[in-house]
Amino acid sequence: MTGPRIPQLDHVTRTKGVYLEFYDPDGIRHGGLPTYPYRWAPPGLLTVRQLRAKQLRPGGQDIAAQIIWRKGRRVAYLYREDLAKPKRTATPAQLAAIAKALRARCICSTCHTEKPYYIARSLGECNDCADKWRFTCS
Repeated sequence: MTGPRIPQLDHVTRTKGVYLEFYDPDGIRHGGLPTYPYRWAPPGLLTVRQLRAKQLRPGGQDIAAQIIWRKGRRVAYLYREDLAKPKRTATPAQLAAIAKALRARCICSTCHTEKPYYIARSLGECNDCADKWRFTCS
């Protein structure tokens, strides 16, 4: 699989003799995937976050290329924008279930009152109930 070439990087590698470790549009050195250095992805190839920003999702397509940076410790996979599908919207039942779950996170298990904040899972109860327990034990 070959990815699009970037003329500026091709010029630097050919004329200046510079070796770019993570510029491999033919995918020979990096597991068959076209590979580009950080901030050098060709147009039309986007990460999942960039797709989400455009209200798109990969939609089951295979990874088209990758970006590698930080001495090979970080990798971002790239997907083709033209094959991406629109983001799915939640149904009314799903939105109701999410609202119910978020409301449950605001109800104290000790005093059963609804608080204007999420109850900390580490405490398991609201701040008022946790403070009462802390002051009676010290």
